[in-house]
Amino acid sequence: MNSDQVTLVGQVFESYVSEYHKNDILLILKERDEDAHYPVVVNAMTLFETNMEIGEYFNMFPNEVLTVFDSALRRSALTILQSLSQSEGVSMKQNLHARISEVGSLCCSGWS
Repeated sequence: MNSDQVTLVGQVFESYVSEYHKNDILLILKERDEDAHYPVVVNAMTLFETNMEIGEYFNMFPNEVLTVFDSALRRSALTILQSLSQSEGVSMKQNLHARISEVGSLCCSGWS
């Protein structure tokens, strides 16, 4: 992926998780274990409907795109954390991972 593609994927995913998974991220930020690994499960169909290019990049460069998703997820979590008051008992988690669900159904949708 080139730098423009990485930027696009990161911006779209950060915006998407900030809008559709804010509560999931808040729950993770409230967890006490800062070293645990925390998944945020994203529905592939919904994400790729938001931006079809993301789906194309995901199919062509799955490992690279997942790495960009994880970075964008951490940026979104940091933004959410910074918007909260300090008294809410939250902390940043470094081990956030985007997990994409229902990817297998994408390959065959519309086939009969």
